[in-house]
Amino acid sequence: MHISIEIKNMTDTDLQPLQILVAESDPVEIDRIVATIDREFHAGIKIAKNYQQLLERTNLERPQLVVLGKIDNANYSEIAQACHKIKPKLPIYLLSSQGIIIDSFRQLVKTCGLTDVITRDANSLNQLLVKIDPARRDRRTMPSEKLTTAHPNRQQLTSEPLGSKPTPNVTVISADRSLIQPKIFGRDLLAALDEIVTVSNSYFGPLAQGNYWRKAHDRIIDEFPAMQNWSADHFSKLSCHENMLVQEITPEDLQSLRVWVRLFIEECERIIIDYRSILTHANLSPLATDLLIRS
Repeated sequence: MHISIEIKNMTDTDLQPLQILVAESDPVEIDRIVATIDREFHAGIKIAKNYQQLLERTNLERPQLVVLGKIDNANYSEIAQACHKIKPKLPIYLLSSQGIIIDSFRQLVKTCGLTDVITRDANSLNQLLVKIDPARRDRRTMPSEKLTTAHPNRQQLTSEPLGSKPTPNVTVISADRSLIQPKIFGRDLLAALDEIVTVSNSYFGPLAQGNYWRKAHDRIIDEFPAMQNWSADHFSKLSCHENMLVQEITPEDLQSLRVWVRLFIEECERIIIDYRSILTHANLSPLATDLLIRS
């Protein structure tokens, strides 16, 4: 027995290219993002290297989708508001360099007015483009009504898009990985804390910032004994015990670090009101953003 499938004879040239606006300031990242996108979508790609170009090309090109990397001197809320003023309901997807999207970061992105956040891997990005582009989505759908009788032991084809169901020897990776609970080690959290320090260097001198971290540390050391493994020097250099670098972080450890960050922000807000909002919109990694959760 065999399976007969009727497929409409249509080539890529018969399809109008999906209009994609890639917004990214770093030339190296631009090349990497474009290389990640399947070649069938390349005809519709336009590039915006700064905030002004993003607005101009959104107005002139009328893209169907914005793939947002890092744009200098602009935050997510500002970008979403300005683009949607030009083209309401324009899908804007943030690319994250992290392999795992934390729920709190996804919610933050949506609160800022962006459509969603996805990882930068090729599978996630191209699945998104097929989903956005109805012509290619329909073309990649197998018409089940055209199937004839198949061998009883052979898997039946359905009208679902390719890749929607796992097949033998094929690993299907979902673009939404928020349900996966990754292992987090001390070195990961130290790197996340360093991101907050780096951003804060633009607003406070190293001595002032070091003082804020140390004062916050002194306020929680009795309540959270695990904080004895973490410290800050007078010049805002954060560190942890060497054993912690390769040790998996417990929920209690994460909670104590969130409190440390919260108290640090309280110290900062004695000088800059609503400093938390500045950090929230600073393009931090998902893990660093997770540390901003109020504890």
